[in-house]
Amino acid sequence: MRKLFSATACAALIAFLSLNIEAGGTGNGSAFDNRSLGGLDLSAVQVQAPAAPAEAPADLPAWLASGNDLKHAPTPEQARESALRNAALRRSSKSSDEDARLKYRPYADFEETGYLLMNAGFNFNSLQAKREMAKALPADATLVLFWGDMTPAEKKKLLSQYDGVISRDRIKVIALPKGERGFWARDGLPVPMIDKDNKLTLIDAQYYHGFEADKEVSKIFHAGYAKHEYGFEGGNFQANTRGDCVIVNNDRHDKIPAGIFSGYYGCKQLIRLPFIDGIGHVDERVRFINDTTLVTDTPGYKDTLEGKGFTVHLLPRPAKPLETYVNSLIMNGQVVVPVFKQPTDAQALAVYESLGLKAAGGDSIALSNDGMGSVHCITMTYPKVPMADLLKSLGAKEI
Repeated sequence: MRKLFSATACAALIAFLSLNIEAGGTGNGSAFDNRSLGGLDLSAVQVQAPAAPAEAPADLPAWLASGNDLKHAPTPEQARESALRNAALRRSSKSSDEDARLKYRPYADFEETGYLLMNAGFNFNSLQAKREMAKALPADATLVLFWGDMTPAEKKKLLSQYDGVISRDRIKVIALPKGERGFWARDGLPVPMIDKDNKLTLIDAQYYHGFEADKEVSKIFHAGYAKHEYGFEGGNFQANTRGDCVIVNNDRHDKIPAGIFSGYYGCKQLIRLPFIDGIGHVDERVRFINDTTLVTDTPGYKDTLEGKGFTVHLLPRPAKPLETYVNSLIMNGQVVVPVFKQPTDAQALAVYESLGLKAAGGDSIALSNDGMGSVHCITMTYPKVPMADLLKSLGAKEI
């Protein structure tokens, strides 16, 4: 059962943790303390303690709970192949001027949500986190679950996992080619852009896990479609509505020319942050809250972004290397934050609440430590656009 921390208890917890860190205690090893909040007053914030992580029900089908071999990061061979491919494309590129023309603006993932897309599986004990995200879905938005294909009985079993959270008439279940391999939806699904006629366009890049349903997804949403040949993952893309874009310059994506980001991703300003740790995706370490405000758990990134004129707030770091509170999902003023059964969980939720968001926790212990990803990585959000008849979509169908 969820409990509501009182304002006093929340402030006491934060003060204790801050003193522990400042005094050289175990803490979380970060530079986070009350002074890092840039003047935010957490003493009046009520923080909703995360629900206890839910174990998979005994009747959860094996095909929905399996797939824990599909790690978020590329294998060494996949990483090397992607880096070599991108380097070769850059050397042979003859159309950089045309690529560089601004044709779109980014759909910022803090904007109004029309659709939340997730793979149907519950790999890495992600059931509780997915139910929490479905619960946070705006009342007029649709949850879209995708898979390769499934029987009516399998669909019924899938939908039952969301009972009590969201009504079944607000869920669409669709089939996509190799959809069962698309667990890391943020990377494998096409990245949404808004064109000059205010219509949705989806950007297709090469993805190392072999889930390439971009064209089919564009048809489902009657969206425009554009493709480039570089290997790129949507998890390494954060942008606001003004065209300020942030990526981590990992050894794969540092080969992608700036013209690709301006011409395909609507970037008027591209900020390439140095790779520090993790798998090299920006959503591990930095995310926009709105057009002018970001959060990060990396002090060096905070300094760089503040130097660009942004307001940046520092989140705490959890205990283990691949754990992060930054990899959150924001939908219409609500945020689902990765949690790890650690004291810093409440501290992180308090920062989001102080920035005007209603925060809840999504279990990411196995997602982060075993899967190498988190809440933002397993989702994709699209704006409100008319949804075409899925049964008539080429390459995709409603199950």
